[in-house]
Amino acid sequence: FFFFFSTLEKQQSTMPVSDDGVVFGEVNEKNLNLLKLLNASIFPVSYNDKFYKDLLANVELTRLAYFNDILVGAVCCRFEPNKSGTGCKLYIMTLGVLAPYRKMGIGKKLLSYVTNVIAPKRNDVEEIYLHVQTSNDEAIQFYKKFGFDINGKIEGYYKRIDPPDCY
Repeated sequence: FFFFFSTLEKQQSTMPVSDDGVVFGEVNEKNLNLLKLLNASIFPVSYNDKFYKDLLANVELTRLAYFNDILVGAVCCRFEPNKSGTGCKLYIMTLGVLAPYRKMGIGKKLLSYVTNVIAPKRNDVEEIYLHVQTSNDEAIQFYKKFGFDINGKIEGYYKRIDPPDCY
């Protein structure tokens, strides 16, 4: 697990548009199949129809990243209650960018959107966390750069991929 503890302040929810060709958009029925293709291209696991149906039910928790009108990345999150019964956690279910578009700051912008726009939607977010396959050194280094720490290893988390373990 990665955990990121932070005092989160409310910020205005603006649609990030930049002069570098990166534009964020919402997920909807029309672009959902593009998101499915993107995720199939980036991640070694597949996501079921319920995963995508839940995204459409909470569109404010997902952002698509377009570079020159091409879908190249996305982040999908959900809020979860804390086991303590107070506050909540923000789980980054997926955050990915197609390989040719990495190192362009798109992942950083998606993660910034999570911390600066999605997380402040609730006043009680106490942590932000995600899972990363133990062999995904590139992703591990990316998240460490932004203050995430490894908090433990879950053996056998993933099915039908090797290694099946995650942090």
